Amino acid sequence: MRRPRPLLRDETGATMVETAIVFPMVLMLLFGLAEFAHAFWEYHTAEKATVIGARFLATRGPLVPQLADGGHDCFVANPTTVAAGTPCSDAAVPAAAGPITCTSSASAACSAAVRTAMLTQMQQIAPFITNADVQVDVAQSKMGFIGRGKAVPVITVRTTGLTYSFVAIGRLLGLAGPITMPSFASTLTAEDQQEGPGT
Repeated sequence: MRRPRPLLRDETGATMVETAIVFPMVLMLLFGLAEFAHAFWEYHTAEKATVIGARFLATRGPLVPQLADGGHDCFVANPTTVAAGTPCSDAAVPAAAGPITCTSSASAACSAAVRTAMLTQMQQIAPFITNADVQVDVAQSKMGFIGRGKAVPVITVRTTGLTYSFVAIGRLLGLAGPITMPSFASTLTAEDQQEGPGT
């Protein structure tokens, strides 16, 4: 019984078989590169947006209006027993109770107009950030002195709750829903707390 030698040596259609094996892997690689590049872009822009938000508040503001009223030079109500010119770092100046936190919830302590102006700046680079994703902490810096007329706070802009949803390869990776992005934060010392968001 003779073996079908011609059939064993026949390579007709080999290219099609190889393409059918390799093409899905190439597609997965291309979609994966595009997907992860987009995820990295959102990661980077969210981080950069916090820097832009902190810079905006450090040079504009004040986000907390009471810090610009002349009576909170050292982030606390100026005591009458402390002499003008006393540095905020002096032991005679009472320590602030803690940072003032401004979230998306309305608060009498935080200016909604300044926060909206800050968010507009952040959304120019990261349009996917919403008001609910941003938290701002305004804390005492121990800089300045009694009688300066304005406080010198430390401002921290933080993003929280951001998520990323894979479009093409989520199911291939076994991801049923969006993944939570890490929290990003940027901290700057206020340079000049002016009277309005556009001044």
